[in-house]
Amino acid sequence: MVNRVSKKRNPFFHIPYNPRDLTGVETKGGGGKLFVNVDENYRVKLANELDSSFEALSEESRDYPELLKTLVFKIRDEAIAKSHRPMTLASDGNLEIAGHGKINEMLVAAHSASYRSLKTAILNRQTKAIKNNLSAIESIEPWTAERKTSLSSDELVRMKSIYVRLFRYNGDDANQKNIDAFREILDEEGLTYDEIIQPRNSFIFNIKELSTNDIVSIDKLLKFPGVKSAYPVPIVIPEQTDYLNAQGNSEILPPPVNGLPIVAVFDTGVSNAATALSPWIVGNDLYVLPPETDYEHGTMVSSLIINSRKINNNHSWLPDSQSRIYNVCALESAGSDTALLTERLKAAIAKRPDIKVWNLSLGGGSYKNEEFSDFAIELDHLSDQYGVLFVVASGNYIPYNYNPPLSVRRWPVNGTYPDLLSSPSESVRSLTVGSIAHLETHDSYVKVGEPTPYSRRGPGPVFTPKPDVVHLGGGVHQAWCSGNTSLNVIGPDNRVYGGFGTSFSAPIISSMAANTWRSLEGNPNISVSPSLVKALIIHAAQLNSPKYDATERRYYGAGRPQGVLESLYDSDDSFTLVFQASLIPNMKWRKSNYPIPQCLIQDGKFKGEIIITASYNPPLDPNAGSEYVRANVELSFGVLDGESMKGKVPMEGEKGSSGYESAQIEHGGKWSPVKIHRQRFPNGISGDVWGLQAKVMLRANEPVLPNPLDVNIIVTIRSLDGNNSVHSDGIRALDATNWIKNQLSNQLPINV
Repeated sequence: MVNRVSKKRNPFFHIPYNPRDLTGVETKGGGGKLFVNVDENYRVKLANELDSSFEALSEESRDYPELLKTLVFKIRDEAIAKSHRPMTLASDGNLEIAGHGKINEMLVAAHSASYRSLKTAILNRQTKAIKNNLSAIESIEPWTAERKTSLSSDELVRMKSIYVRLFRYNGDDANQKNIDAFREILDEEGLTYDEIIQPRNSFIFNIKELSTNDIVSIDKLLKFPGVKSAYPVPIVIPEQTDYLNAQGNSEILPPPVNGLPIVAVFDTGVSNAATALSPWIVGNDLYVLPPETDYEHGTMVSSLIINSRKINNNHSWLPDSQSRIYNVCALESAGSDTALLTERLKAAIAKRPDIKVWNLSLGGGSYKNEEFSDFAIELDHLSDQYGVLFVVASGNYIPYNYNPPLSVRRWPVNGTYPDLLSSPSESVRSLTVGSIAHLETHDSYVKVGEPTPYSRRGPGPVFTPKPDVVHLGGGVHQAWCSGNTSLNVIGPDNRVYGGFGTSFSAPIISSMAANTWRSLEGNPNISVSPSLVKALIIHAAQLNSPKYDATERRYYGAGRPQGVLESLYDSDDSFTLVFQASLIPNMKWRKSNYPIPQCLIQDGKFKGEIIITASYNPPLDPNAGSEYVRANVELSFGVLDGESMKGKVPMEGEKGSSGYESAQIEHGGKWSPVKIHRQRFPNGISGDVWGLQAKVMLRANEPVLPNPLDVNIIVTIRSLDGNNSVHSDGIRALDATNWIKNQLSNQLPINV
């Protein structure tokens, strides 16, 4: 493996958007397709399923005759693409679109007249469009109380506090009627509740202070036709595992220098007794006081943001970056419910929107089914509203928390474990961090560089790639305890401890992200955004890590970034450009005549490696279930032949093992707002003119974008053998293009 060192004389270059990069209009074919023979028997089958569905909803129809009833069109795996959706059938049946459930479930809402129109269309309409639509439907099912929750009313009230999500229809009148009727029931039943309005007027009601006296009331709510789902308000806890005393003096921590960035730590708070940290605290926002907090977790997390390298014996894998702390004491040591945490987080960010990186070393249970959690949705919304980047721990899988205890996960993984990401780390706007080991001994569970046995894995809902990156979280010793391979942290009593958890890998990345952001702020030609900083951190991880296969990526993400310098500057044998693209549906953005370093062209062939990272903020719809992400960007890097492009650098992604799983990946995971492409060409590849291309596609029923979709695309070309002429040759090739360019960073990161 080539030993690469980023150098301050080799900056990444930023290529701003140029309207001339939109080179043409894309015309797409496609349209309807007949998947199965739609004969009389097939029509009767669907009509009977429709009758059965309305019969199952008869009680709702009787009690709420004016409100819509929801049906599920279960779509064939091969018909999930938006061009195959039964939209003509829905229109002819006068149905309201009610969002999505799973990736193969289109939800529609009907009243009695719509039911009759729909049945007539199913049995009698003979147009090609209707036949194609009918062939795409595998079955028709009702959205009953069993679909709304997996718990009984008795179990829900025992949770004391629950969320109830309403359907959001396309029609404003139908939505308002649904909301008003639901409020009326809540008031009639004397229930205490708060209303939570998510983006796109998606309504959630937090029903609180429940008791056994409310069982009948909750049962009534579950029979309300406008309810999509009901579930307990999740509890999240500090993502900490175990710790022990370690040798070391907290006074080794030097005082801060001027100009350091600030990271907001939303946690259990920093102890006043941790005097080594006191000079680094720039402010406090207190929502929790003792005995609800012991300050333990928040203090330890903050110490790693301040200077993880110094308190860990200057380990070479730790970045030499430092950050100051804004202490938000908002999480009880025993855990808090997400409704309360959400309100505290909103209030905290509103007070300090100038702080752009927020560390969340917390987590609850794993995400459920194929949908994103409400806490993750809220993080995405707050990121958009305030322009902040959340850095979130992927969560800890602790086998001894189960009864009976489960086996410890080793590496490579052998078997299956309940170790999926904890919520809210599936948030698509956030930077999600897993953990790897940096030391090993005879009794440690894994070796250096391997995923730690507690680090929760991806993918996220519908195969969304997560975690994004990994860093050091501390090693675990047999039998599940801290030891010599754990990570040093400073505790609330100002002593140094050894511990482990993804709570400790996340703050290392938070400090890197804050310093990367600060380094970009001095450039007047660049608008710094969470998406750009996220892309740079993920790209730095790719540059510092081997190419992982699909299984490995579930644990490593893109890998471990080395440091801030590596996210902004090249080694001598690499050449990096950072593009800003603005995309419009049905048009393609293209940069032709891509500058290729001449030293990598041998006998007319390119010999080297190409690594690409793209990040963007697509529109999001909380009501769309598994289709939460509403726009997809397709990237191509390859050889141009006239107006056509032959892509040569494929996207790294999951592979489906079944028809339904492949459909999830194609229409879920591939819609992830982070794209990773990577390819080596050791034998060379021919091509005279290279180019980079991107285009955007919207989901079915997604409104026209009010503004172009901004995308950050980072492309690194590097040698396979350490050729030190790559960067300089790349600059010469870039100069020959006459592209507008700016050095990405005008400020060097402040190092220890």
